[in-house]
Amino acid sequence: MKILVISSCSGNKKHKPANQLQQEDFTSPERLRQRTEELSSCKEPAAEMYTGQQHRYLMEGLEPVRKIYGQAVIDLHIISAGYGLLSECDVIVPYEVTFETKKKEILAQSNSLQIHQRVETLIADYELIIFLLGKEYVQALRLPFQVRDTVTQIFLLGKSYRNLIPDSHNVHFVPAGSDLVNEIEGATNYNLKGLLFKKLCVVACREGLQVFEEVRQKPNMIRDIAFGNR
Repeated sequence: MKILVISSCSGNKKHKPANQLQQEDFTSPERLRQRTEELSSCKEPAAEMYTGQQHRYLMEGLEPVRKIYGQAVIDLHIISAGYGLLSECDVIVPYEVTFETKKKEILAQSNSLQIHQRVETLIADYELIIFLLGKEYVQALRLPFQVRDTVTQIFLLGKSYRNLIPDSHNVHFVPAGSDLVNEIEGATNYNLKGLLFKKLCVVACREGLQVFEEVRQKPNMIRDIAFGNR
């Protein structure tokens, strides 16, 4: 089974120079090239650039799974408010760009970055996609995606944002908000989704990759695992 995780960028980065990229630096390829050269000493693959809590937990789960089952067992892509859709291997420089809070502006930013088209094309090759995204990032996806029925999409998101996830037999909403933050040791609003994924990976390391197939069939099993019921 081909598995993909799509997570979000974070404000915390490995490098944070005073002259990091700003929104206007992404307005033209030439300007981006020039500014990237200025920051060449701060280049990192996307997987190593982000240091936010969610990303750290995500990588802490992903790395042991790959060590046991191989590097290609789970792919990771990251949605960046500056770069758009990134592979974890894409080399980037530090930037200070976030998604706007108003939906109209989020959609305009998303359109400029072609996030919907790029994600839709990407996920078509996978059987299980786990989305670890907050509200603004989900809005930027402009759901739904037009993909084959065998592409199972699981979204971890707070209950109050249930309306953002379309009703479809291959699209699943798993409540992951304040109720879990209050009940899971070490969980915060900033790390919850990464922590849930890490807990899933711990079980996969112990019991085998069939755990991901079980989650594909019963997405709410992620919550059971979070509560230690596995």
